[in-house]
Amino acid sequence: MLDPDAIARLVLDLGGPHFSDSLLQVLGDLCEVNHLSVVHLEDQDRVTYILSANDETLNITPEMQQLYLTIYYRLDPNKEFLQAFDHDGQVISRRLRQQDISDQGYRRLWYDKMGIVDRFSILVRADKGLYCLNLFRNQTPFPDESIETFDAMAPLLASLVVKHARLAGALSSFMTRDAQIDMLIMRLNKVDASLSQREKEMCARVLLGMSSDGIALDLGVKLQSVLTYRKRAYSRLNISSQNELFGLCLTVV
Repeated sequence: MLDPDAIARLVLDLGGPHFSDSLLQVLGDLCEVNHLSVVHLEDQDRVTYILSANDETLNITPEMQQLYLTIYYRLDPNKEFLQAFDHDGQVISRRLRQQDISDQGYRRLWYDKMGIVDRFSILVRADKGLYCLNLFRNQTPFPDESIETFDAMAPLLASLVVKHARLAGALSSFMTRDAQIDMLIMRLNKVDASLSQREKEMCARVLLGMSSDGIALDLGVKLQSVLTYRKRAYSRLNISSQNELFGLCLTVV
């Protein structure tokens, strides 16, 4: 049963830094939820972190969140729904357990490394993308009756998430682009420390989906230099494509 005082706090916390904890408490009164997160998956292959909260049984580190926001969001099964909505405000809910995840890298991060056993997502189309409220369990799956309750509450929860994101503004920022590049350079160093700094800077931008022209502008070098760095780095790594570079970075999680 929902606690009226907890609901009141949740509404008062809309747009503020304590909204995630209040939301976790409200949902926890209905069913054990070990971790929740909200991200905004955008049409231009970008992702924005909105919020997250854990209970005491699960520790999702900032590094894990950074890995998702920099690399793994491209493998998020929820991206399949980016074009599935007819209009803004439409809500879809879905359940994802370990056996439902086909990509080994994505499954390894969430279900093997973090110990997640069940995930329930509420998706709403708004602001040129999908707001995704993800609820996680790390020991036992969600009971069927809890899934039914969350599903019935999906329109309300989706509205709260969108309202919070719009009110929070800059509070929703988690990683700048420079921070993403720095994190990827550290990961590339673990893949192959022999890469030069320029090669790692180039590869990090390739992983972020930047074009060769964009990389050249960003690094302040000529296009031909970018092509040379890429050819040299790919040769060192014994790969020939962005997808293979992507795969190498997943192996060092």
